[in-house]
Amino acid sequence: RYSKQIKGRRTQNRSALSVAREHSFLYISLITIMAWRSSGTTNAEMVDKLKRFGVISSDAIESGFRKVDRKFFVPKSNEDMAHLDQPLKEGNVHISAPHIYGSALEALELIPNSPLSFLNVGSGTGYLSCIVAEVLGPRSLNYGVEVHEDVVEHSRASIEKWKNVREKQITGGKRLSPTSAQAIKRAINDAAPHIEIIHGNGLQISASSGESVVGFDRIYIGAAVERENLPKITKLLSPGGVLVGPVDDELVKVVRIG
Repeated sequence: RYSKQIKGRRTQNRSALSVAREHSFLYISLITIMAWRSSGTTNAEMVDKLKRFGVISSDAIESGFRKVDRKFFVPKSNEDMAHLDQPLKEGNVHISAPHIYGSALEALELIPNSPLSFLNVGSGTGYLSCIVAEVLGPRSLNYGVEVHEDVVEHSRASIEKWKNVREKQITGGKRLSPTSAQAIKRAINDAAPHIEIIHGNGLQISASSGESVVGFDRIYIGAAVERENLPKITKLLSPGGVLVGPVDDELVKVVRIG
């Protein structure tokens, strides 16, 4: 069962919830800023335009976009289009347009450098999960569930490439002695955001075991779901938790208020 794999440490005091308890949710329809003009020749230029056209507004989200280059996550034959404001797809590997992710990330109400837990249902390339990880920081928990095995392999490889570049940026690309290199690597790993991609069906995650018992503080739905299936995911929210995702071709925000 996929839910058994979603386990982790908690750095905040919070008691387990009763699964049988009645929950209340607030549903909000979001208006996505359909920029389509936030394209650039580099990641920096793409982010500049996302900011200029009002797709992203918070400093934390902007910083996350700048630290996670989209070029590491696009389908392999699409690297030359990595910074265009358009979706890219090859086989099962699909990455949404940057402005879609920008709107969703702003709506998730992420708290920088916090112990929030995050679940990405239909995590795809892992691009959005990495941006969330940069925003939330190393104390957070970050899980992605993806149904296609080839996409899981693509996302894990992409995340590894991004982490390697991230490590080089921190060390300045300098050649270090073995002792210094090991010490720095340990420090980098300790400060690295936690990201785990799991192969499975996000609609089959049980709310009665593993990390799901406590619930997730933030959830993003990376693949469109029918409204009738939405309760299978909203039940995984913790009290006060926020979910954002496409439901019946509409971007929806759900807040658990009870």
